[in-house]
This record gives sequence, C-alpha cells and structure tokens, in this order.
Amino acid sequence: MKKIIIIVVMLSFMFACEKYTDKTDNRYTARIVAFDLNCSTCILEFPDDYMMVQEEIGESSGNYYEAINLSRGPYEIGQMLRVKIRKADINELTPCITLYPSRNYKKVFVTEFEDFNNLTFNDTIELSCRDCLYDPENQLYICLDSVLNDSRCPSGVYCFWEGNAAVRFKFEELNEKPIFFNLNTHRGFTADTIINGYKFTLIGLSPYPSIEHRIAQSDYKAKLIVKRIK
Repeated sequence: MKKIIIIVVMLSFMFACEKYTDKTDNRYTARIVAFDLNCSTCILEFPDDYMMVQEEIGESSGNYYEAINLSRGPYEIGQMLRVKIRKADINELTPCITLYPSRNYKKVFVTEFEDFNNLTFNDTIELSCRDCLYDPENQLYICLDSVLNDSRCPSGVYCFWEGNAAVRFKFEELNEKPIFFNLNTHRGFTADTIINGYKFTLIGLSPYPSIEHRIAQSDYKAKLIVKRIK
C-alpha cells in the first residue's frame, strides 16, 4: 500500500512539473528595436507581453532582450515577429557575445518565429485578439487589443435593441507612442476614426454572442478597413 502511495505522489509531481513547463510554449509579440554592435543579432522588445516574458525569462535592461540565434539578415528596425523563446544556454553563446558584449541584455534563444502578416490598405482585413498587422513601408502596425464589452443581443433571444460591442485597437508608428482607440459594431456609436492620416472602419466582430456559449477574449476576430487619406 505504501509503495502505491509513493508511486502516485511521484506521478503527481511529474505531471505538475510537466504542466509548469507548458508555459514555455507561449508565443509572444516581439518588435526588433536594434541590432547588436558586435554580432549583428536582433535586439527584441515585447510591447504587449513584457510582463509574461519577464516572468519566463527574467528582467532585462530596458525590457530589451538579445536573440542570440536571430541574425540581422533581412530584418529591419521596427519589424514585428511572433516568437517562441527560451533562456539561452551558456554553451550557445558565440565568442562575439561572450568576449565583446555591447549591451547587458538578457539572452534568449528563439525556437520558433513567424513574420507578422503585412497590413493591406483599402480592403477588409481580419485581426484576432492580441494580433497585429504590420506595414513595413510606413513602419506602423495596427493591433486588436481587446473587446471592452459585448452587449449584442444573443442569437435566439428577443431583445429591445440589437446591442453593441466596443472593440479596442492599438495603432503605433515607429518611435511614436501607441495610440489606443475604440470602435463599435452599432452604427449609433463611433464605428470609424481618423488617426495620423489613416482612416479605420470597423466592419464586424465575430463570433456572435449565444446564450449557450461564453466568448473568451482569445476567440474574438474583428474585420476592419484601413485607408490612407494623407
């Protein structure tokens, strides 16, 4: 009986540890802010996910992190990436990093990454919650930050009015402070706005509410049109 209890306890610890390491599977929104002077590796910041990165990797000066295996190559300052990272091992550091450090940033190893989709003007685009679209020519990006509230009348329910969903977006140009703005699904409220010569119009938000299913933030997708008017 004691042996069975011991085995059960050991298995519990094993699964607990496995569950703990699951957080390293997170993918973060990263922006290239500079290149290392000696190794030409990319210096990353995490504008939206820095708290989670600090928890996983540790604090770093200015919240900047050096991606030791992501070389400058085709990348540009301001470019956005979606990355999966881990702490860099000492034996992975190259001589130019260890012998001639140019900045005292935490070192990360990028295990997976993908470019952000480019922003298309004058056409309907779709953004998932916490995702961004990037315009490399003008070095700007637009992100779906969150759905502030969703009071749209659920399907299958009779309501006195159709309700409204308020969606929060983030617009940012290189070296400028981000601008947050809200757009609404109900045309009685603000459904479009103009910022720095760009017009943003919310076309729709999915999924539509149902009394049988609670919508999580991560499930939302917004459709909008971005036009250059400058």
